Amino acid sequence: MEPVTEAARATLGQLRKARPDQITVECGVDPAFEAGVVITKSQASCHLKVTVSWKSDRSDHPHAGTSTG
Repeated sequence: MEPVTEAARATLGQLRKARPDQITVECGVDPAFEAGVVITKSQASCHLKVTVSWKSDRSDHPHAGTSTG
């Protein structure tokens, strides 16, 4: 689980630079085993689901008051 934890920590560190109001990181680990008489092979895959949100009325956001159009 340490690689998953480190990946989540690194992701959060980078996302915090954007100063969002909320960051949600969901980690998932899917173990897989091939079994015979004994377990002959195992592996795991991992995914991160990241949700970042800002409130539209925040005046201290770095892009507050700018127009894109």
